[in-house]
Amino acid sequence: MIWHFIKRDFLSHTVAWAILAATTVFSLLFFSYNHLVYLGLLYVYLLFAMQPMGELTGAKWRSQHVMSRSYLLALPVERKKLFWFTQWRALVFFLPLIAFTYILPNYLPEAHRIYINFVPKDFPLGIYHVLILVMVVWLLNSMISMPLEAERVWTYQTQQRRMWAYVRMIGVFLFELFMIILSCSETYLYASHAIFPLVVTSIVAFIRFYLTRRSWLNSL
Repeated sequence: MIWHFIKRDFLSHTVAWAILAATTVFSLLFFSYNHLVYLGLLYVYLLFAMQPMGELTGAKWRSQHVMSRSYLLALPVERKKLFWFTQWRALVFFLPLIAFTYILPNYLPEAHRIYINFVPKDFPLGIYHVLILVMVVWLLNSMISMPLEAERVWTYQTQQRRMWAYVRMIGVFLFELFMIILSCSETYLYASHAIFPLVVTSIVAFIRFYLTRRSWLNSL
């Protein structure tokens, strides 16, 4: 069943995949001499990975032409399996970003001495590769949890309660992002220990994964 979903996701986003491939080829063919184009491609891959996350959850507020989550939950599959299906489906959209960030320091040595994805200069490549995966786990689950939270918030009766719920949701996301950026930056918290940002980011990613899984299992 997971391959059915992945195939459907690919067919639903064929145009986006084609545009991403064309943008990559065009940028590398004609602007490979400009180092800013590599940073631009990172943001393009990041936006590409984030844009289908709400759709994958099937949250009810989405547009009508996309399968609703009531249909997903009606499938003869346990919610736990559906959660893992969604994780793998979302990960497919992050593959271009992961591949590019893995290849970039080897293809462009200068990238190892500048800030790429909040990673400090002269960062050990082994820890860098693991850290990228952990960041993806955090971001992926953050993007999945947001539409689930929005779906729950809309069940609140008063506008004031909904407003504070949105403020809390955005505040938690920004706090987690702040912790990851701060741990990876060359501040007093970094303290010249490359393992430190990996530990902090792993803790944040694990908590976010746990909360997203719980939200999925207890959602409408």
